[in-house]
Amino acid sequence: MTDIFPILDYTFHWVPSFLFAFARISAMIFLFPYFGYNAFKPRVRVMFVFMLTLIVLPFTGPFNFPMDMSPLQLFALLIKEVAIGFFIGFGSVFIFELFTFAGSIAGKQMGLGMAEMMDPTQMIRSSLVGQFWTLAMMIGFFSLDFHHFLIQTVVHNFQIIPLGAGHFPSELGEMYIKAGSNLFYVGFQLAAPAIVFMMMLDTAIALMARIMPSLPVFLIVLPVKVGMGLFIISVSMEIFQTLAEPLLKETQYFIHNTINLIG
Repeated sequence: MTDIFPILDYTFHWVPSFLFAFARISAMIFLFPYFGYNAFKPRVRVMFVFMLTLIVLPFTGPFNFPMDMSPLQLFALLIKEVAIGFFIGFGSVFIFELFTFAGSIAGKQMGLGMAEMMDPTQMIRSSLVGQFWTLAMMIGFFSLDFHHFLIQTVVHNFQIIPLGAGHFPSELGEMYIKAGSNLFYVGFQLAAPAIVFMMMLDTAIALMARIMPSLPVFLIVLPVKVGMGLFIISVSMEIFQTLAEPLLKETQYFIHNTINLIG
């Protein structure tokens, strides 16, 4: 009869710890690239999070909460863990949204503003050029082991932010606002070659139409712009190879800063 008390004590400490860890890891995996995309079936994602939680839980240790804690306080702690996971996971999304944004701008300049296709990762319609650039960078990040870094983040963030701990300082919001502004700035930089080249092409076509009024401008402008745009995209792949590693380091630095600020 007395053997049941250690079991109850073990359950009392480890079950809430498992729920809190599961909530934080679920929020991170939901936003992480690769792992959070809709291409992963929900059952596979849940099992993956469940296995990660079982692996991480021994390193986190049990969460010791007071006996007089109310269910409302327990629910508030659960929401806090989800918020921590969202903040950490959201830091890895910026880099891919950057290329989607830049690709949509470049696509409109090329005359492909209406050319959209179904994104197989998120199951939404997105710009053709933006999706191409995003998938190209995703392959580059795979070659740089970015997915290994994300899994390491899932494990190591509990060492800096223990279960039930963490806070959300004002510096965290300022950092995310700055990151959002940098997203637009770098996105325009990435799309700048295509924008400038297409503006020069539009100017050249306008001059030709002025010199030769009989020239069928509307008949030739779209094929020319699309063809030259595809040429620019092929040239940009060489640029992306040099950008992949610095952008990866910036993303890692941003995620580390987020964890340190919350911890």
